[in-house]
Amino acid sequence: MTVDMDNADRPKPKGHSMKQEEAAGAVHPRVPKVSKPTLKNDTGSREVRVVSHKHTPLFFSRWEMTPTDMLALLAISVVAVVVRCYGLSTPGSVVFDEVHFGKFAGKYINGTYFYDLHPPLAKMMFAVAGKLAGYDGVFDFKSIGLDYHAAGVPYVAMRLMPALLGAVTVPASFVVARACGYAADTAALAALLVCFENGLVTQSRLILLDSPLVFFTVLSLTAWSMFWTKQGQPFSRAWWFWLLTTGAMMGCAASCKWVGLFLFPAIGLSTVSDLWDKIADLSITPAKWVSHLAARAVGLLAVPFAVYMLWFYVHFAVLSKTGDGRAMMTPEFQAGLEGGLNVTTDRDVFYGSEIRIRSSNAASGYLHSHTHNWQHEKGSGQQQITLYSFADQNNIWVVEPAFNKTIDTSNGPVPVSDGDLIRLRHKITDKYLHSHDKKPALSSEDHKFELSGYGFPGFDGDSNDNFRVEILSGDKAMEGSDKTVQSIYTRFRLIHRNLGCAVFNSRKKLPKWAFEQIEVNCMRNCRPKMSTWHVEFARLPADNSTGANNDIGADAQKGAGVRKARYRPLSVWGKIGEYNRLMANSNAHLTGDHPFAARPHHWPWLRRGTAYWGGLGNVIYQLGNPPVWWASFAAVAILFGMRVVLFLLDKRQISVTLGGQRRRYFSAAGFFAMAWICHYVPFFLMGRELFIHHYFPALWMAILVLAFTLDLLTSRMPSVVRWSVYIAAAAVTLYGFHTFSYITYARMWTKDACVRAKWLSTWDFDCEHAIGGARSTKSPETLTSPPPPPSLVVDIPAADAELQKAPAEPKPAEARAVTATPGGPKHVHVKPKFINTESTLLESVSNAEHAEL
Repeated sequence: MTVDMDNADRPKPKGHSMKQEEAAGAVHPRVPKVSKPTLKNDTGSREVRVVSHKHTPLFFSRWEMTPTDMLALLAISVVAVVVRCYGLSTPGSVVFDEVHFGKFAGKYINGTYFYDLHPPLAKMMFAVAGKLAGYDGVFDFKSIGLDYHAAGVPYVAMRLMPALLGAVTVPASFVVARACGYAADTAALAALLVCFENGLVTQSRLILLDSPLVFFTVLSLTAWSMFWTKQGQPFSRAWWFWLLTTGAMMGCAASCKWVGLFLFPAIGLSTVSDLWDKIADLSITPAKWVSHLAARAVGLLAVPFAVYMLWFYVHFAVLSKTGDGRAMMTPEFQAGLEGGLNVTTDRDVFYGSEIRIRSSNAASGYLHSHTHNWQHEKGSGQQQITLYSFADQNNIWVVEPAFNKTIDTSNGPVPVSDGDLIRLRHKITDKYLHSHDKKPALSSEDHKFELSGYGFPGFDGDSNDNFRVEILSGDKAMEGSDKTVQSIYTRFRLIHRNLGCAVFNSRKKLPKWAFEQIEVNCMRNCRPKMSTWHVEFARLPADNSTGANNDIGADAQKGAGVRKARYRPLSVWGKIGEYNRLMANSNAHLTGDHPFAARPHHWPWLRRGTAYWGGLGNVIYQLGNPPVWWASFAAVAILFGMRVVLFLLDKRQISVTLGGQRRRYFSAAGFFAMAWICHYVPFFLMGRELFIHHYFPALWMAILVLAFTLDLLTSRMPSVVRWSVYIAAAAVTLYGFHTFSYITYARMWTKDACVRAKWLSTWDFDCEHAIGGARSTKSPETLTSPPPPPSLVVDIPAADAELQKAPAEPKPAEARAVTATPGGPKHVHVKPKFINTESTLLESVSNAEHAEL
């Protein structure tokens, strides 16, 4: 018996002959040679046909664009632009994370430094769009709901940029399908599914980072697919063009958000598999194989790295002025900013020196005290010791010998050395830095102890004031900085003599009774990172109380003959390294309890979305097109299921060629399914806060798998049946798109229609904002949105110059908000209850890492 599920005698469907598919660009595998072993048993002999299926990393197609393809692309592009750009002016107020990314665009325009946990490219693209449209960077995007029209912000032009990028992904999907060897009808279906996917449409219509990310991700895989069409012409100009374009787009994707880094394992696995296959190709010499390896290393590693570095170079070149993001950076970083940290101080630290001690981690602050006592229940009630991010007189400490110990200064000032026992006396309040067996304000662990300021007139102190100096490192360019304490150049720890704990920056914000400054405690067995300090300012007074040579002290006051220290600004490479380390740390600590957060296992079945904005009769709610999401996930599951079943059948020597489509399907759809895994599974390993928009790159890949799977399932059907399936898929997609277009475009709808649209009980878009709801002032008869008020150009006074020094305690005053000039069009707005996501969480991370920005 011969087992062959691809019987050659089976009739072929009309309209899908082999010649027609070859004309469309598909390269079909040759029929492999068949061996016919004879297996004998009690029923006699039977023949089993054994067919081998050679693996290829991506389906090899010789597709070249035809005039018909160009006409199809033109039509698809027009539809995509209309869908993405329709009604960009609605709403005419700040939506969701436009609060942050619009503000960042203004920072670029003004050259003012800021910090964000994402790479810079997408934000710079918004800045360019705003600048070309006339945005002056003054409007501060301070809160959701601020009116764009009254302030004359060219927000439509800024939204147009991501909308056009989103539109490009639609014809790109067509190109990918054609490059993978699929006919134009399947390619058009893939484009339609992407075009009318509500989630992708919503995200591409606002000043948000995910549209540029998806754009560059799609272009990366489009270029990679085109690269595979040139495999018959290795090292040709076209071959090199698509390889280098793939690398450049990968670099741009990673320069928008780090999610773009997931392209590297996706394309990398395909590359490794291809190079492994080439080893077995005897027509390729070892030297030629090495050339293939080197070319891919250049195109897929060196080029993306260079592009990534380039955009950071531009980022730092543009943001040359100091700004509110400086507090997140090291002093050396700040020293390179115009108007930034400019410290010149005595280099050597002596007994009797007045010093300002700074935490050496990136979000640094100063060891600080003030005339307020601890108020927590388990505390001592003694004077507070905190970390404060601004330099003031309450940060000044005097270095003195340990309790009951004297220093011989007859021969001049004595430097503080590694291993010395010292006391630190707060200059303003005369209290000593002190620790004891009391618990700090924000911790109850046994290995953490309170730091306080202790002392009173007539009391000489006690041994709990003693701390040992433990030098960790010095500057190699400064001799002796690893043996004696030198300002700026020496990194050290302060170890309590009795408790054995180190002065530790907990990065936790204290309550309001401690002015929301950062807690410092004394911690045993802590890591050096948050217990490392350095002296930023040192001065030896002429009348120091330790009895040091007064001539030296006088010289110190005059600056004569005293060696000085200053921060050396970082090179651009140093800035890039520090910024990326800080981004990694911020992302790792981006945790919280956001009301619209969603874990990865909820994404494919679209359990819930994200509320963006609420108006009078309309809302914007980030939710995908349910049929597209569910069907695309099902297609991925079907592919992996078929892979397992066919593997088992192959083991039984049963050939299943899937109508001659097996090689193409598992190389093309299989590649995008593997890319889907690379862009989806890593999120399960992340503890940070996640949202549904993190799934968008993987969603696009799943949509392609869906289109390729529908092609497979209908490839041997009659043409009329195949077209009926495609039309039905398009109709269901359009129905889902229309149903949820109200929350995509902020269209007016009634409360009843809103309630009916909640196909799942977990979809929590607020129907009270719909017409007839409690938060809508419009009557149910009002079904259309009024045109937005005309954009007015108003004169807004320039913002005040940024304060370089902190105001008096307890807290720096907040910079004034820019308000629109009176007389603009009136705009009724209901304050939304929606919360922005990542940058809001970043603020909480920042507050946990430094005192106040």
